[in-house]
Amino acid sequence: MSYRYLVLGAGRQGTAAAYDMARFGDAESVVLADADPSVADAAARRVNALVGRAVAAGTGLDVADGKALAGALAEAHVCLSAVPYSFNLAITRVAIAAGAGMCDLGGNTEVVYQQLDLDAEAREAGVSIVPDCGMGPGMTNSLAA
Repeated sequence: MSYRYLVLGAGRQGTAAAYDMARFGDAESVVLADADPSVADAAARRVNALVGRAVAAGTGLDVADGKALAGALAEAHVCLSAVPYSFNLAITRVAIAAGAGMCDLGGNTEVVYQQLDLDAEAREAGVSIVPDCGMGPGMTNSLAA
């Protein structure tokens, strides 16, 4: 099975993650979504050049717009949030409602606890939510806990 990925945030970390998905993640498609469509387009071109095929596309998206986010998530199997942690709880809720798996780079332990409180809803929707996957802060906080 090939996967349709959505990466929220087309900065350095989002672009690097998109490359890994395109190169090693059996990607059917990788959509990089950013508040600045030109940044998303440039990141997608970079990923495509690095992997040698047209697998990535860029798009403009305001992650604070729940309706627009839900539309983008409806087209994805899984989403990576590479935007500031303050958006992650809302993104988690929308991902669960859309039936898309989601992980994020973390950055705030209290937000992570709130995301973990959504476990029952995620299980009921049949999706995995994996918060706090960034290196530090992120995974280092989870390992220390």
